[in-house]
Amino acid sequence: MATYTNPVFLAATTEDHFEKSMKVRITVFVDEQKYPLYTEVDDEYNDKSYVWLVQCDKTLENGQVEHDVPVGTVRLITVSETVGKLGRLAVISEARGLSLGKKLVQTVVKDAADRGMTAIVIHAQYDKQGFYERLGFAVEKGDEQTFLEDGTPHIRMWHRGVGKN
Repeated sequence: MATYTNPVFLAATTEDHFEKSMKVRITVFVDEQKYPLYTEVDDEYNDKSYVWLVQCDKTLENGQVEHDVPVGTVRLITVSETVGKLGRLAVISEARGLSLGKKLVQTVVKDAADRGMTAIVIHAQYDKQGFYERLGFAVEKGDEQTFLEDGTPHIRMWHRGVGKN
């Protein structure tokens, strides 16, 4: 089994970064979670988002090392001057357990604060609620009801006071 080391977190600024980010999203959301491809490639926010990518060194069983392998991504959409929306957090299954998702979310929260945002909203897959709660997100009064996005139960969660930690 391959191992992943030396994670590097990048703000996606080049076409190569965006292509690698999309590759991770397709691997996780289309191949693994069985969402239709169009939900990723035809997304209206693809060109309106701040995107981050995490790349690692991948050591194969034979000892060969591949560098700059894309393993995770996340994006932030500006909703207003003070509110951002976190979305499309994805880490390939082989690289899970390395806290990369947690670090990607923390990166977005810091960047949102640097941009003057004070809150971040997320439409979290319902079964991921606990993950986001551990990172400071909460379901607020009036948002307790789950809803379907692309056929999957989601719940609205908020991270208020961004930048005050």
